[in-house]
Amino acid sequence: MVIKRIEIQGLRKIAETTVRGKLPLQEGDVFSVEIVRRMITEIFRLGYFEDVQVATEGFEGGLRLVVMVKEWPMVRDIRYEGYDQISVDKLKERVTIKPGSFLDFRTLTEAKRSLTTYYQDQGYFQAAVVPLLQESKTAGEVSLTFVITEGRRARVRSVEFSGNHAVSNRQLRAIASTKAYFWLTSWLTDSGLYQKEVATQDVERIRDYYLDRGYLQVQVGAPQVTLSQDHRWFDVSFQMVEGDPYTIASVSFSGVELFTDAQVRAVMKTMPGMLFKRSQIRQDILAVTDLYGEHGYAFAQVVPQLKPDAATQRVAIEFQVQESHLIHVHRIEISGNLKTRDKVIRRELRVSEQGILDTTALRRSFQRLNNLNFFESVEIVPTPVQGQSDEVNLDVKVKEKPTGTFSVGGGYSSVDKVVGLVEITQGNLFGRGQLLRAQGQLGGRTSSYSLTFRDPYFLDYPVSSSVSVFNQQRDFSGYKEKRKGSDLVFGKSFTEYVSGSAGYSFQVLNIFSVSRDAPVLIKQQYGLSTTSALKFSLARDSRDVMLAPTRGSRNALSIDYAGTFLGGDNDYYKLVTDSTWYFPVWWETVVSAHGRFGYAHPTTVDGTLPVGERFFVGGIDTVRGFHFGKAGPKSGNDVIGGNKELIFNVEYLFPLVPEAKVRGVLFFDAGRGFDTGESIRFSALRTGAGVGIRLFLPIGPIRVEWGFNLSPKSGEPSNTIDFTIGSQF
Repeated sequence: MVIKRIEIQGLRKIAETTVRGKLPLQEGDVFSVEIVRRMITEIFRLGYFEDVQVATEGFEGGLRLVVMVKEWPMVRDIRYEGYDQISVDKLKERVTIKPGSFLDFRTLTEAKRSLTTYYQDQGYFQAAVVPLLQESKTAGEVSLTFVITEGRRARVRSVEFSGNHAVSNRQLRAIASTKAYFWLTSWLTDSGLYQKEVATQDVERIRDYYLDRGYLQVQVGAPQVTLSQDHRWFDVSFQMVEGDPYTIASVSFSGVELFTDAQVRAVMKTMPGMLFKRSQIRQDILAVTDLYGEHGYAFAQVVPQLKPDAATQRVAIEFQVQESHLIHVHRIEISGNLKTRDKVIRRELRVSEQGILDTTALRRSFQRLNNLNFFESVEIVPTPVQGQSDEVNLDVKVKEKPTGTFSVGGGYSSVDKVVGLVEITQGNLFGRGQLLRAQGQLGGRTSSYSLTFRDPYFLDYPVSSSVSVFNQQRDFSGYKEKRKGSDLVFGKSFTEYVSGSAGYSFQVLNIFSVSRDAPVLIKQQYGLSTTSALKFSLARDSRDVMLAPTRGSRNALSIDYAGTFLGGDNDYYKLVTDSTWYFPVWWETVVSAHGRFGYAHPTTVDGTLPVGERFFVGGIDTVRGFHFGKAGPKSGNDVIGGNKELIFNVEYLFPLVPEAKVRGVLFFDAGRGFDTGESIRFSALRTGAGVGIRLFLPIGPIRVEWGFNLSPKSGEPSNTIDFTIGSQF
């Protein structure tokens, strides 16, 4: 029979044309049961309907076809209740249901499964997720609530290894990030809590460790995880087959035409006869690609081919090089800088438009932009120029962060007692890259105020300038000292890492309220005196990150020269050399070594070195474990400083909570201040050692350190605790 009419009933939210567009039957077609069945299937596939039925009845000599549908409810809103340890943003990422979409039971079941699986991956195997639907006042709409019971997070009871012979269980436990739970420390670092992703990454960590020791054919299986019956404890085991260590039989190249083999070998460290180390292979790949990149061949690729010989346990390495053509920079586009001016960013870039794409310079540009400390993130992305295979555009994308800080800090010393510090800094004034800092320090015996302005590009020339004014008063047990003055300094970069400065300083020193028991040195300087001095410095700074370096060094030499010919009362010179080196070791830890030598002396026979220019050794910035100045010359209870200083510091820094930028430090210090006429002797150095914590907060970096005096003398404390907030380290 012929279909005379088709009606669709039950629609609320869905347009009738949406359904009719899926109907294989039209008015005027001949009725077919088979086609009706197919029509029902097509309507179901739309995903909007919980039920679809078809009825027929006679109509004007034919049939009327009635399609009756029942829509799935539409989600009005989605809520999450009961979550605590997992953020709501993380939960939303796992749910594909969105407000305004139709809700079917398949999608709802999948959302529940996804949330439950995510909790289990984070170690919450007791977690339960219950979806609740509540009808809305609007017909056909529901509110969806996921009610979550997290339960207790399962902890790791044991981490075991099997198949290892060359590497001990103790070494492997140190490598793996999956740790057994220990009540004393696990609460601080989240160790001992099972995470599937971390355990999977441990497989690669263990494999890397073996590959760096020559075990070229090592195999490490997926972690075997056993959950206790009460869902509270995990036992994790790693199985491995070590194989034998391999040495390098030969090193060869293929595809090298732009350089000679000698030039390529000169940048590599892998040599025949060495133990195979994958990390060294990776470094050599980077060195070769940098060789090409420095000359503009930015897209050169280096792929090592390994040919192991099991009989001799030696491996031949062939570095296959795919050279690229010379790449130039067409344009540099900057985005994301809402406050910072374009020129502030461009002047830090070490690549230029129409110049070659030097990848080493590009990496240095990234470091310099990060070291401005203006941006939360920096990306430099080369993008091809349409129709030009030898040109790219550089998209410099930055995300700005607040550059104004309000910092507070405090500390204690036998000289200053309790000290409070307040500092207001704007590091990117008006988006020009200029710095303005106001600082005040108040304490039982110390008060100081200073104002500093620094412009890294004075009048848009590659010359820095800074001016500061200060006023300081310090009360010692036998006298009081007041200093006020100003400094003007100009600086210039000579190479990428070497810079110098020249400046002028003028200050007025007033020594007053001198007691009868005050040191002779202090009595000699009673009253007002002025210092007019020239200052010069030269430094080489190759640190990768200024606030928390992991590699590189900073080496500096500074000379101050004061004389009456400059209009002051004091004649002296002061020389300070300072060197700090940073070495990355293992597992994101860093060793730093620092040394400082200072010497100051009057330039006239009867001259006196001003007390404010003497070296005070002892305290958080010199030798920890001692109060301020106590690791140097003293007169009674007064520290008088020396005209010489020698300081050594060694630190081992390690991550405690990497995502929060919290680091621990173990340190050893040796140093002393030496008085006029006293020779510098290594045997006379005072020593201290201890532990500390360093972290970064919006108010600035925080440093807390507990130092122990390793050879306390009579009357000296055995340890000191110092902390600073807002200072650089």
